[in-house]
This record gives sequence, C-alpha cells and structure tokens, in this order.
Amino acid sequence: MTSPATRRPLPALVFLLALTVLTSLVWWRVMNRNDHTAAQSTCKPSTVIAVVPRPQSVALSVLNSTSTAGIAKSTAAKLTARGFKVTGYDNDVGHAPIAGVAEIRYTLDQVRAATLLSYYFPGARLVHITSTSEGILTVSLGKRFHAIATDQAVRAGLAKNNVHFVDTVPRTAPSPTC
Repeated sequence: MTSPATRRPLPALVFLLALTVLTSLVWWRVMNRNDHTAAQSTCKPSTVIAVVPRPQSVALSVLNSTSTAGIAKSTAAKLTARGFKVTGYDNDVGHAPIAGVAEIRYTLDQVRAATLLSYYFPGARLVHITSTSEGILTVSLGKRFHAIATDQAVRAGLAKNNVHFVDTVPRTAPSPTC
C-alpha cells in the first residue's frame, strides 16, 4: 500500500493572496473614484449660461480683517460708487485675520450675489455660512487686498465665463442636471 499523497498548501495560499490583493485594488478604486469625472463622461456637453444680479440689487457689508486703517471705509465708498448697496463697514471682529485677498461670506440665497462680488475681488475665497445671525452678504478684506477690480476687468471676467446680469434672480441656484 502506498502512502497517501501530502497536499502542499503553498499554491493555494499564493492564489488566495493574489485574489486578496486584486479585491483590495478593486475596492480601493471604487472608494477613491472621482464621481465628478464619472458624471461628466455621461453628460452631453452643453453651454451653461450663468446669471448674476446687477450691482444695484446687491446689499452687502464691508469688513477690515487687516491692521491697515480705513480700507473698509474706502472700499465701501468705491463699491457704492459702482452701484452696490453698502449697508455698513467695520473691523472684522470675531474672525481670524484673513491672509488672502478677501472672504466673501454668503448664505444659500446669496450665491449669485457672492459670485458677482468674486469678480470684483479676484482671488477672494467664497465662504458659505449657515448662521441666520450673519445673514448679510459680507466682504472681509484680507492682507493681500490692494484694490477692487476695474469695471473693464469685471466685464471681461463675466464674458469669459459666460455670466450675464439679470434683474430678477431666483433665491437659490439650480442644481446641475445631465
């Protein structure tokens, strides 16, 4: 009688190890995929026309987050001259100093007005706020702020991005659809 054959576990272990690595790679790809890119590939390209309110219908407050005295007041005057309704200006008390150009703080119903202001303050950071106590559109000037963009630069930026003025703006921006 011959002795029973002994099984060698090494080929089975190598197969299980390879299967585990392959499964891990697949799950890693699924968990780290870029959903935005995937959505773009299924959407047909179209021309999106964005709309912003005219400056005359935008009310805002200007704050100074720097140690330079008077820039909120002078910026408020310049924005008023451009047609904006500036409700006030002051120092930005209660917020950390802004290292960049500015922060534009807005609530959900002010998305389009904040977008318009971003053309006047190139490089400003848009900050969505949810607090009802801070419900006014606010521009807080930072250390890198030097001047408001010229009217020509604003018009060029709006045209480049296919953004147009409207007189009546919906309270919220529509969600993108495919």
